[in-house]
Amino acid sequence: MKRLLITAFLLSPLYYSLGQNLKEEYMECSRQKFYVEDFKGAVECLDKVIALSPNDSTAYNDRGNIREIQHDYMGAIADFTKQISIDPEFADSYFFRAMSWDKLKNRKAAIADYKIATQYEPNNSDVYLFIGRNQFVLGDVKSATANYKMAVAKRADNYGAYAELGLINAQTADYKNAIANCDKAIALDPSFEKAYYYKAWIQVQQHQYPEAVKTFEKAVKINYSIENDIFYGKLKRDYKGIAAALANYNKQIVNSVPDSSATATGLINLYLKEYRAAVKHFNQALSMNAKKETALYYSALAQIQLKEYTDALANLNECIVLQPKKTIYYKERGALKEQLKDTNAAIEDYSKAIALDEFDFESYYKRSLLYSKIKNMELAQQDWNKFQALGGTYSYKTSKK
Repeated sequence: MKRLLITAFLLSPLYYSLGQNLKEEYMECSRQKFYVEDFKGAVECLDKVIALSPNDSTAYNDRGNIREIQHDYMGAIADFTKQISIDPEFADSYFFRAMSWDKLKNRKAAIADYKIATQYEPNNSDVYLFIGRNQFVLGDVKSATANYKMAVAKRADNYGAYAELGLINAQTADYKNAIANCDKAIALDPSFEKAYYYKAWIQVQQHQYPEAVKTFEKAVKINYSIENDIFYGKLKRDYKGIAAALANYNKQIVNSVPDSSATATGLINLYLKEYRAAVKHFNQALSMNAKKETALYYSALAQIQLKEYTDALANLNECIVLQPKKTIYYKERGALKEQLKDTNAAIEDYSKAIALDEFDFESYYKRSLLYSKIKNMELAQQDWNKFQALGGTYSYKTSKK
């Protein structure tokens, strides 16, 4: 009799309702854990969702994305594969699985999944870009070129595809089109550092050394660390050419603007992770021009890498004295203070950055995390809501890595 009653209860609407409520609680738990970067806890909550509902495709998708953030790429692939078995027409799962294959450098598996994604989303320009990129790495220049061209045909403002088309052109010594495609990328997004790196490398191939260093300097000022990229290996292999470019450039400008010569040398050393040499050259620039803002700022970044935090903080303070309305200085100082466990001072700097730029979603995100650390969940939630309202997603953080 008891057995029959239990069976009846398990089949009743009340039991189903309780299960659904518990499932929703675990889903909310995973979101809250994810929000405070407790990825292990978020996965554990999703494990419970899946235990209650083994065919919940959303739970597999979410767990796969978190595992990808944790660098558990095989775990992510397993989850996306399960998601696909439940909902085979959900294009994002093929796309996400392809990205995990990419991280494992399984180019052929990545290409296969990206191609399936195009069947469901034929107008997704980025899918063609990623197919082309993998084909380029595999040496299939013809197919890569076709897919890069498809990417820009699907979306004319796909600056990444134009930049990589430039690299493709350079492989066949078509330097005119190579430079033109890089320039298109730069015109579409002047802050896209890779286009400048590619253009500089192409200029080195043409022995246009002064032009190459000027272009390279622009790239480093935007982002001095993009080594996780198909181009970085080429630059490292061609460092002799860049060094020749630097020497040539310095000879031309050393008498007229010696501080710029020293700064350019420092920037290239910073990019190549020669932090001690970078600081040395920035100090040379500052000895000639104590108010050279570029040298102060990038010297601080190199000093942070060397754990010379006192000197780095002094340089960032001086940058703020020279340019009190430049948000990046407050953000970098805030990040440094956060690293030094001075949470309240870090919050103050992110607040100053937001006061200067109310659309700075990154500062809202970072300040929200700091508020959560000091248990001010109301302000943390407000900043998180603002971050999302401005179009921010967690992917902005992972893309910096």
